[in-house]
Amino acid sequence: MSRSMVVRYALIVAIIVVLLFPVYWMALTAVLPTRELLSPSPPLLPDLGSISFDSFQRVFELRPVGRWMANSATVTAGTVVCSVVFATMAGYSLSRLASKVGLIVGYSLFAVRLIPTTLLVIPLFMMFSEVELNNTLRSLVIANTVVIVPFAAWLMKSFFDSIPVELEEAAMVDGCSRLRSFLTIVLPLARPGIGAVAIFSGILAWGDFTFARTLIQGDAGTTVTVGLVSFVGEYTADWGALMAAGLLSIAPMVVLFILLEPLLISGLTSGAVK
Repeated sequence: MSRSMVVRYALIVAIIVVLLFPVYWMALTAVLPTRELLSPSPPLLPDLGSISFDSFQRVFELRPVGRWMANSATVTAGTVVCSVVFATMAGYSLSRLASKVGLIVGYSLFAVRLIPTTLLVIPLFMMFSEVELNNTLRSLVIANTVVIVPFAAWLMKSFFDSIPVELEEAAMVDGCSRLRSFLTIVLPLARPGIGAVAIFSGILAWGDFTFARTLIQGDAGTTVTVGLVSFVGEYTADWGALMAAGLLSIAPMVVLFILLEPLLISGLTSGAVK
């Protein structure tokens, strides 16, 4: 192996270690006693005899973590479905039905994504209050979809732009309508974009804190991001339980990526012409 390859692999390993170290430290905090972690020289490599998984059991005894994750899963699933559907339709329109008016609408749509989330909370809160949607998980689905779709639509547009329009024209010459050619020809080829939008929207919806903290009052609709804050008190913090709950909250997004990765890979490796 050449020296350049060794340097390249060493650099890759170093980047992976840096990126994964926070997750490793979370896991270490969850399984080690607090007294060891708060010592002047906390162990980087733990003693196997001091490892305990009591924190993972304690989080379910102290807080309704299962209900929090169920609420987050409901919001995330609804947001992913809505974002994929709306972004796909909007991206196809921006790509295939391009015009000056369409470009203005498209750039106006993208400009919405540049507005900070904190500026959208109050108008959305007032709108949802008028239609009695506050304190419901549906309000979180709508709010997250509003924020995600503008960028996701442009992401889908780039995928549709890479698909030759001649494929649709050939299908329509053979008798397909535009809708059928879209469903049978274009949509299967846009699987990488659909997978990317699903992952993007799922991560953002699952990790949302601003909307979940503002639009939901009470414990029934609490999501996992808001619930994690309750492990930090005014004077103390249960670090073991907090990190254990944090690791549990990461797991669904890892599963989502594993499930959607074949969609991305199959779409990237499949060709329009065999």
